[in-house]
Amino acid sequence: MAARIIESVDVEPAPLRMVLGSQALESTLSILRKRIAGFEAQTELAASTDFPPGE
Repeated sequence: MAARIIESVDVEPAPLRMVLGSQALESTLSILRKRIAGFEAQTELAASTDFPPGE
C-alpha cells in the first residue's frame, strides 16, 4: 500500500484522493452512486430555481 502511495507522486495530474483496497473502492462507489441518485432526483427542483427561468 505504501508503495502505491509513493508511486502516486509521479502521476500527472496527481490524484486528489486515493481509495486503497477493493472493498474500500466498492463501498466508496456505492455511496457515491446513492449521492448521485439523490442529486438527480432534485433535477426539477434545481431547474425551478433558475433565474431567469429556463436558463
